[in-house]
Amino acid sequence: MSLRDGTPKQQALFAFLVSIALFGLLLAVADKFERIGTPNVGWILDTEYLSPTREDVSVAGLRGGGRVLRINDQEVVAGSQHGHAVGPNVNTAVGASNTIVVRRPDGEQREQTIEVRPWRAEDFIFTQGATDIIGLFFLLVGVTVFVLRPYETQSWALLALCCFVAGTLLVLFLPTDLSHFWNSYYFVTVVAFTPYVPMHALLAFPVIHPILVRRRRQVLGAIYGMAVLQGVANITGWTVQYEGPFVYARAVDSAVLLATMTLFIVRAAWLAAHGADRLAAQRARILLGGTVFGVIPFALIQFARESFGLVGVDPRFLIWPLGIFALALARITIRPALTNARIAVRKAILYTAAVAVLSAIAFVLVSMRPYLVAVLLFPLLYVWPRFEERLNRRLYPQRARFPELLRAVGARLDAATTVDQVLDVIAAAPTQVCDARSAVAFFLPGIVDAREHLRSTDGLPASTESLENEPLVHLLRATRREILRSQLAVEPQYGNVRAECEAGFERLGAVLLLPMVHEQRLVGGLAVAARAFDDPYEAAEIDALTTAAQQGVQAVMRVAAIERLFAREREFGDLKRYFSPQIINRVMAMGGASELGSQRKFVTVLFADLRGFTSFSESVEPEEVISTLDEYHSAMGARIAEYEGTLERFAGDGFMVFFNDPVDQPDHVERAARMALSMRSDVERLCIDWTRKGYNIHAGFGIHSGYATCGFIGYEGRRDYAVIGSVTNLAARLSDIAGPGEILISGRSYGAMEDRLLVEPAGELQLKGFQQPQAGFRLLGLAALSYQS
Repeated sequence: MSLRDGTPKQQALFAFLVSIALFGLLLAVADKFERIGTPNVGWILDTEYLSPTREDVSVAGLRGGGRVLRINDQEVVAGSQHGHAVGPNVNTAVGASNTIVVRRPDGEQREQTIEVRPWRAEDFIFTQGATDIIGLFFLLVGVTVFVLRPYETQSWALLALCCFVAGTLLVLFLPTDLSHFWNSYYFVTVVAFTPYVPMHALLAFPVIHPILVRRRRQVLGAIYGMAVLQGVANITGWTVQYEGPFVYARAVDSAVLLATMTLFIVRAAWLAAHGADRLAAQRARILLGGTVFGVIPFALIQFARESFGLVGVDPRFLIWPLGIFALALARITIRPALTNARIAVRKAILYTAAVAVLSAIAFVLVSMRPYLVAVLLFPLLYVWPRFEERLNRRLYPQRARFPELLRAVGARLDAATTVDQVLDVIAAAPTQVCDARSAVAFFLPGIVDAREHLRSTDGLPASTESLENEPLVHLLRATRREILRSQLAVEPQYGNVRAECEAGFERLGAVLLLPMVHEQRLVGGLAVAARAFDDPYEAAEIDALTTAAQQGVQAVMRVAAIERLFAREREFGDLKRYFSPQIINRVMAMGGASELGSQRKFVTVLFADLRGFTSFSESVEPEEVISTLDEYHSAMGARIAEYEGTLERFAGDGFMVFFNDPVDQPDHVERAARMALSMRSDVERLCIDWTRKGYNIHAGFGIHSGYATCGFIGYEGRRDYAVIGSVTNLAARLSDIAGPGEILISGRSYGAMEDRLLVEPAGELQLKGFQQPQAGFRLLGLAALSYQS
């Protein structure tokens, strides 16, 4: 990314900020050419405070300046001098002399007679050397960082700060009385902005404050709006000689600067002590030291001087400490920015050297025999690709290990058995592959299951809102390609959602967001923080991380498929407890047991139990009882599966089966009747062997049809599929009174298909739990068989 990538508005703003400092530099250079050879009385006054303009004056006793009380026996009234002037009743002819009385910063009064002589080059160095050097250094820092990392939030804040500070310092000792129009109004304007611009930097350094991301326009509008108002106040006050309501304009400047830098210190100290990111805490400590030792002395003395007139110190003593602040800014901005460019610079140098060597060889060959240049082509075609390969291995040692590192990531993914374990591996991959400080891997809801899966190497994002609702993720879903935070400021397609996307990156603590895609659908993402040494993520790193992310997608899908398979097997095993294989297949085709909600249906229920079982179980050994029940249940279970009934439960010698749920069976009454007849035949066959063994047991059956509520009952891990309603009670009572080998059906079941059943009336039956007698029929057989098993 370069300056050319910015929008016209961004490029214009960059040019405007730089021009502010360059205009100050132009005024400073013009002033030096204008004043060379003109009379230099030996000092300048800012209001009534003196600063020597020649080394001989400083050495003679005015080093450090002070407050001027009298000049040539004329008293200097506090606040009477406007701009950088020489004072009243001053002899300005070369060779003349002036006598001044100064109260030194230590309280001592000193009288000094100073001869007027022409301005020399060394006088400019003595007077403005410190301010010019430090001002240009500020400008160099701001422009360098912006060129290396253009259009980023921190780059804008630093550029604005450096340009206004540089402009202020470059014209600090220029004549700014009303006779110097451009000097005067430029100085009071940049001075008005200088206390407010650090508010912008305060929110951007050492890390970007969230409010600068979420409310950037409002915050910057408020900061620079106040600066404009202060500028209007300064200009008006300057024009009217600090009279009227604007007399305190400079005091307000100094108070705002002191308050801003105090907040700067507080924020840097808090981040230095509590910052979660080690690198951010280190930068906070550097910036804290630079502010405490570089800006606070200047701000305190300016505030005391402008507000209360207490300290009359030569401003140059306060300028040099500002260099400490500039060095601190350079340390935390230029060094990482240059780190980003170091590999490209080294590569360019090595390529240049290689080309230079080849050019020299070609020149020698041409001087000998022109056709010998062709000889170069043969080694060049062979050597150059290998030179490129070796150069890349040396300059990008981490990239040479990408295949090995990605294989290691793949091996860990193969060992993962849950979705969260896979995401842990993917979240750790950027640190292992590209030295990222941290990363967040997430899978959106509805991909694996209903919940969002999110894992991080550095703590989860503070917000609990689902990432599915994050505008940045919406953008990722639309593009399905990587999004770099640095692109937001320069790419026009992000214009309408820039603030929301910045907030999303801030929430994730990331500078790069990679999509996880499955079958052309966004299923998740990998949010990657900055690299440990602030190196940029170039195409090779992005490709490697994309590969790792897509490996993660495949691993998640594999794990999810295995989990679904296991769940289906568990579900199939559960369903086998109640349903026949045919019913299970239909249920699974419908979506599995989760689709079987409670519902009210018309069903036919069959109850059966063994007659004489209680006395039988008391007279034989338990092993014989279990063996007999096993024979009985096996035969009955085969019939339940054959006629596709739903088994609610086996309870000792009895069981209950119902029809027409969970799948519809229009012939459910006929199925129940035929199954009862088949079961009776099976029991009669079993009774032959039981009788030989001396067992006197037989089965009785009861069938009833009616409405019931059907569904799962119980708790997770132990559930039954059951029907609830009076239909089960009546079927159970019919089974209770049925004799050995007898099948009793209710009047309702008989009425549903009386033309197909062979029955004989059993009369009005008085059943337990029912007040009214119930009509019952003994089932003998089927008149017509419509069911095909």
